[in-house]
Amino acid sequence: MAFLLPVIGYGQIDSEKIPLDSKIKTGVLSNGLKYYIIQNKKPEKKIELRMVVNAGSILEDKDQLGLAHLMEHMNFNGLKNFPKNEVVHYLQSIGVEFGADLNAYTSFDETVYILPIPADDKDKIEKGFQIIADWSGSALLENEEINKERNVVLEESRLGKGADDRMMKKWLPEYLNGSLYASRLPIGDDELLKTFKPEVLKRFHRDWYRPNLQAVMVVGDIDPAEAEKLIKAKFSGFTNPANARPRPESFDLPARKSSKAMVLSDKESPYTMVQIIGNSQRSKSATTVKEYLDDVKQNLFNQMLAARLEELKNSPNPPFVFASGGFNGGWARGWESFQLFAICGNEKIKEASQALAREAVKIKKFGFTSNELERAKAEILASYETMFKEKDKTESRDRIEELVRHFLTNEPAPGIQWEYNLVKGRLGNVNISEINIIKDQLGIDTTYFA
Repeated sequence: MAFLLPVIGYGQIDSEKIPLDSKIKTGVLSNGLKYYIIQNKKPEKKIELRMVVNAGSILEDKDQLGLAHLMEHMNFNGLKNFPKNEVVHYLQSIGVEFGADLNAYTSFDETVYILPIPADDKDKIEKGFQIIADWSGSALLENEEINKERNVVLEESRLGKGADDRMMKKWLPEYLNGSLYASRLPIGDDELLKTFKPEVLKRFHRDWYRPNLQAVMVVGDIDPAEAEKLIKAKFSGFTNPANARPRPESFDLPARKSSKAMVLSDKESPYTMVQIIGNSQRSKSATTVKEYLDDVKQNLFNQMLAARLEELKNSPNPPFVFASGGFNGGWARGWESFQLFAICGNEKIKEASQALAREAVKIKKFGFTSNELERAKAEILASYETMFKEKDKTESRDRIEELVRHFLTNEPAPGIQWEYNLVKGRLGNVNISEINIIKDQLGIDTTYFA
């Protein structure tokens, strides 16, 4: 019986749920809005605020292409408590600059508003919370301002039509393989942006800018109780629409039925890149100890691949000037794929392509060695040790990004002490056969995209 006890204990540990860091104060308002608060004085007298909407261009209707991005712009062009451009003017008056500090982005799956504010004055703090509350649900969306901003977004689209953008619009629909993502690029459709009626934008706002799809993150030099009080005061009055449209957790990415190779060229491209991508596969964030350790094993796999590519880069007459690879999340939330890419000179396209293909085949056939694994373990453990030792030096802007990912994708946020203790205690037990099983998931046997 004594010999069975460690095995039983191990199973219980593996099935244990990953906790949320006890330093995070979290809650849900009656309208469904979530909030996360961490007191952090790196730096002092500053607070990082985020207002996150779990909605992006993937949720646009056919007559709304590009309007998720335009809606982001409109939140800087007329709010209930900051009409016209007053939000930008006010923030500049207290030292918060647009672009460098104040910012936002729209992607396929989410829209994130970024606001750092000084914490040296209660009025500044109160107004900062009012701004993110107005972003949540108090955009004025005046027709005149909408018509002005459509021209700004069209100009942004025009200026963005460089080599990378032109080539991306050719390969991305092929890579996304007929999914909805292929037709929902955040920049949208120029012709639609020229002609849409303001009501179409307002419909997007009504459907998706609602509290049960939103979260507020506060990290910085502020008492968590004070931050929670401000959130409740500013956000509790928002309501969800009757018969709210369902927000799908994820969207399908159809499996590739055959391999596809594309050659794209543009005279303005500053570099040449070769890429091999395996079939996409479903992924999800870890929720148990076992799943967290599975992610660590995948990181070990990626680390060993990186070491092989680095060795090639440093060899005499290397086939590329830079290369990277491994399992990565792609454009679509909830999906990942095995990828290899290299940057090379035009005269070495063939050599770079062959080098990547050789490495993929070698891994698929033979996997990695125990010596490679031990080196990767040492590197990963050293990384965790560094993060653990410097945990009290973590900047608020770094801590808050972890909270954004936790809300959007359920990425674990147990705190570095929990992660370091787990990895330190369990990493040594990982053997090479556990790593080499991962090579069966490359997705490049019969179908790939290059």
